[in-house]
Formats: sequence, C-alpha cells, structure tokens
Amino acid sequence: MMLLLVMGCAPAPDADPAESAPPDTAAGPAVEGGAEADVVYDPTVLHEVVVTLDPSDWAELRVQERNFYELFAEECMDGPWPSPYTWFAADVTVDGEALGSVAVRKKGLLGSVTADRPSLRVDVDRYQDGARYHGLRKLVLNNNNQDPSRLRTCLAHQWFADAGLVAPRCALAHVVVNGEDLGVYAQTEAIDEDLVHRREGAPPASLYEGTLSDFRDGWTQTFEPESDGADGHELLAVVAALEADDDALLAELDLVVDLDRFFTFWAAESLAGHWDGYNGNTNNFYVYAAAEDGRLRFIASGPDAVWDSRQPFGAGQPVWVATTSALANRLIAHDEGRERYIAALERLLAEQWNEAARLDTLDAWKDLVAPVDSASQRTAIADLRDVVAARASDLEATLGGRFDPGALRGELCWTDVGVVTVDFAGTFGTYPGGDLYTGGTALPYYELAGVEYVALESGVSVGWADDGSGDALWLTISEIAPDTWLAPYVTFDPALAVDGGEVPIDGDAAVAMLLYNSPETGGQWAQAAYLGHGALRFEQAATDDGEPLVGRLEVTVLGSAE
Repeated sequence: MMLLLVMGCAPAPDADPAESAPPDTAAGPAVEGGAEADVVYDPTVLHEVVVTLDPSDWAELRVQERNFYELFAEECMDGPWPSPYTWFAADVTVDGEALGSVAVRKKGLLGSVTADRPSLRVDVDRYQDGARYHGLRKLVLNNNNQDPSRLRTCLAHQWFADAGLVAPRCALAHVVVNGEDLGVYAQTEAIDEDLVHRREGAPPASLYEGTLSDFRDGWTQTFEPESDGADGHELLAVVAALEADDDALLAELDLVVDLDRFFTFWAAESLAGHWDGYNGNTNNFYVYAAAEDGRLRFIASGPDAVWDSRQPFGAGQPVWVATTSALANRLIAHDEGRERYIAALERLLAEQWNEAARLDTLDAWKDLVAPVDSASQRTAIADLRDVVAARASDLEATLGGRFDPGALRGELCWTDVGVVTVDFAGTFGTYPGGDLYTGGTALPYYELAGVEYVALESGVSVGWADDGSGDALWLTISEIAPDTWLAPYVTFDPALAVDGGEVPIDGDAAVAMLLYNSPETGGQWAQAAYLGHGALRFEQAATDDGEPLVGRLEVTVLGSAE
C-alpha cells in the first residue's frame, strides 16, 4: 500500500529559436519599461531598495497568506487560484531615487510565502496617475525563499534569455523595510504584455499565467488571464490537439503551439533543473499567443528552486527530462517528439550553456553581495557553484535512456479519503530522539481509502521541531506491517500546549502530514498525505522537558478527488 496524494506555416524542425529570436527592442511606438529601464536591472550593481510604510500596515502585509486547506479544497480548480493580498501605501527609494507615494503588496503562492522576508510587488502609478520609474509601472522583488544562496532566480532568468526565450530582466537588490534589513532579493521585471512586446516586437494576442495549470480537461480554468484578449480558446485548442493520434500529433500541436520554441523551453527547464516549473510541476510559467501566428509560447517564472537534480513531482524521472506536464508527458512517448527534445537539449548544451561564463557570473555576484551576506549564504553560494559546474556532465551522463513517463497525476483538489485518530500519553522533550517509540504510548486507528490498518507497534514523541521555526512537534510512529510504517505528525505553536488546549488542523495554526516508509520507498520516509479538518487536543500539556502530554489526535486524510 502506498498512498501518494500530492499536495503550465511553422519553422523547420531543425530551426534554432535562439538564432531567430527578435532583438531586445520593439518596433513602432515606445514600449513600457524599454531600454531606459536597463539601469534598474543592471546585473553588475547591488541595488538598494528602501521601503517605508505604516508599521501596522507592514505587520498586516507580512502575515497575509493563503490558507493551505482552503486552497486545495474541493472544486479548487474551477478558476484561477484566488489572491489574499491587499495593497498598502508606501514610500520607496531605489538606489537613492524616490519613487514617491506608491502601493506595495505581498506576492507568492506557497513555496515563496513567508512573514519574515515577504516577496513584494510595487505599483508605481496606483496613487500617481501616469507615474513611471525609468519607464516602469511595476517593480517585483522576489525573496528567493527556496534558495539560500539568493542568486538562483537571476541566474535562471539569464539562462532562459540566453536560450533564446522571452525572459524578464533581473538584478540583485538589498532590501530594507522600515529599517529592517531583509537581505538580498531578486529585482525582476514583471512578466506582462510589455515584456513580450519589448522582446518580440509586438504585444501578444493574449497572455496567461499558469499556476498548477495544464492543458487537460478540468485544468485550463486555473490559468489566470493577464490580457484583455485572453478568453481561453487557445488553451482549449491545445487540449484538443493532444488528443490526436500519434501520426497527426506533431502537426496538430504545431498549429496551436510553437513546437520549436516549446522544445527549447522544455530543454532549458530541464538543464536548469527547474522542477517547480511547467514540465516539472505544471507551475510557475506564463503562456502567450504570438502576435504573428497565434501559437502559444512559454515563459518561465519563479525559478528560485532551479539548479537542482530533484524531481519531487515525478518520482523516478532521470535528470535529463521532466514529464509532469501534459505536453512533455505525451511528447516524450512519441518517437519524433522525443528525438526533437533531445536534439534541443544537445543544441543548448553545445551552443548556449557556456558553463565557464555562468561560473564567472556567480563569482562576480558572490563579491557583489559580500557586504550584506551571511555565513550561510556564502556556503550556499559555494554549493550552488558546485551544482552549476557539474550540471552539464550530470545531464549528459543520463541523456537518452528510455523510461516510462507514467500517468499524469490526478486532480489537485482534495477530498476526505480516510481518517486518523490517535489516543496518546507522552512526555515533552522525547523528540528528537534515537528511538521514537520510547517517548510514550499511542493507540492509533488508521482508515485509508476504505481500508483499516492495525498497528503492530506504536509510540509517540513530542518536542521542539528541528527546523529552527520555534514550533513544537508531535509525532506517532506505527508499524502496520513488517518493515512498513505510518507516521502522522503535527507542528504547532507551543503556546497552544496547555491543559485543555487544542491545536486546530486547519492550515493556519498547524501543519499536519502523514508520512510513509516501506521497501517501496527504499526505506526512506515519504509524504503520503496531508491531514486536516480536525484537531490535536490535550488533556494535559506543557513544553518543559519531562512534562506529560496526554490527549487525542483526530483528523481526516486529504487526497485527490480522482
């Protein structure tokens, strides 16, 4: 048993999109944020961004976030993912130049969201009609939350541009808000119609943001329209083309997707290890319909988790390819599609990768951020440098081996697929420990997908979470078959650990998951499901070592509706 519930007349096939990519200027009228904004994205400068706003507004802004459980509730894919973020008035200076009264808000879906160092959007003209900063109406400050080096985002955008794809300009920025030093951010160009216009020479016919979105029945509704002409018909045309027989597949797709550009985009994502992008996770991407022919082209976004060999959402996939998306999954199983993908990858490796230049860039940026970095950031930069230096050889070592891409994952929306209850009596301070059974007694009940599992042995441990968050952690280990274990756990605010206290499992006060370990997982703990719609209740509780914790966990197991 393994319950895995996971929680975007054609050119000749050998045309080189990098060679035919348009210049970084637009014909005709001046484009918003054109060449005059190059100074804002100068990658040789550590830009200084100072934000000042009412302290109460800053306190409110930084804690705004999506409720995890509401985000993936049933019918979650009926439309774009809603935003919980609101605008606040602020004064902003960039490199000593005042922007005047502007609007700022938080940004991010899940992985980049934090109260400590929130990513920010700056709207220059919300309160000053027609105001611009070097021709820009918007500034984007990404916190690089999944990247301790803080350099991956700009390195990735630079790579996608070198590969001949539309990509935002990016520079490093030192951000201070209300006197608080937030460290190094990526100051990136907004991905919008102006960016496409500037790079392609004409505005797109339509533009969409893809967030956990794909070209599949029931998935296209989650695309966020980002232009007036975005009515979704181009997305549905791709869904229909993917239904074509193998003999007609490439011809049908090439009518609605610029396939040469897509193979380059797919290969560039793979070389960068962008596991949280379109082909690795159907996430963090934009698509636009090109003005000249209406065919869709892709833009990578949110690449703070690149230069990574993991494929968290495609178990067993080799480093040279990611196939979580509908397009990649179908094309890698098609002989000509697979050949064209590998050809694009080999071309990028031979002509655009330029490992030495990327390492030189990293070395220059390391020196650039040295005045404001930390020991941990310096270590992370050294680790990143090692990854980049080995990336091409790691990829080439596995390139071309056949594998089964497997079925596409199910719908993302959760429904209740089981229950977990645990009556327990433990002692605080027994986690972390060598033997997780010895911290107390546990009487668990597991029902998953209609099947009841009887625990052969169980124990409970409670203590401080070892992630530096200051949260407490409650954990039960249950052996349900030889060499097979289930482990529900909850991280929570320790202030809730009082006699008669309760930790609601609702996505706000706690995080609760069900882990699984068996020969099927190679003896490693893997996430099986999220837990929710319940509570961890204490009869007795305290957070001093040796104090008793007695109570009951009662939650539902949340899984895909499919």
